[in-house]
Amino acid sequence: MRGKIVLTLLATVALAGCNQFRANERAALALLGPMCPSSAVLADAVMVTKLKPGSPVTGAPDPANVMFMAEMSQAKVACDYEPARNSLTVDIDFAVRASRGMAAGRADPPLDYFVAVIDVDGNMLVKKVFQNQPDLGGRTEGQWVQRVRNFSVPIDADHRPFDYEILTGFQLTPAELAYNRAPKPVMLRRP
Repeated sequence: MRGKIVLTLLATVALAGCNQFRANERAALALLGPMCPSSAVLADAVMVTKLKPGSPVTGAPDPANVMFMAEMSQAKVACDYEPARNSLTVDIDFAVRASRGMAAGRADPPLDYFVAVIDVDGNMLVKKVFQNQPDLGGRTEGQWVQRVRNFSVPIDADHRPFDYEILTGFQLTPAELAYNRAPKPVMLRRP
């Protein structure tokens, strides 16, 4: 009988300890402030080159066929995490640098980009494509900051915000992806 009482007391203390640990973990997470997922730009989609219709996408690139080129920076993320609900929304900002090519038309072409969420196993949980219509205002080059606000990140009950990754990139056509992957000649500078 005495052994059962001791065993019951030990089990009660252990359960109380688990609950206290969870409460302490939530309090520590709240004190640390927003914990954001890491961010990266997908390597194949960091740049986009819009070519004149009918231009070859493989072989040596011909500058006379380039209408528009753009490159994005790694995103900066700001998070709003609610530990009690395990809910996360993210504000995402990244810079885009663009230039008009020799074959540029009157209007700059639309640039679609995406934001995706990847879990710890590399599974894509969410991907959303956004449209942007750049306007360099007749200049040959320009830069701007692209913003996505209140992007919801799905979080499993046993995971935290830092268990995920935010990926960004340009939404490429198959031809644009092939162009990005085609070997480019190496230009060496002479001193």
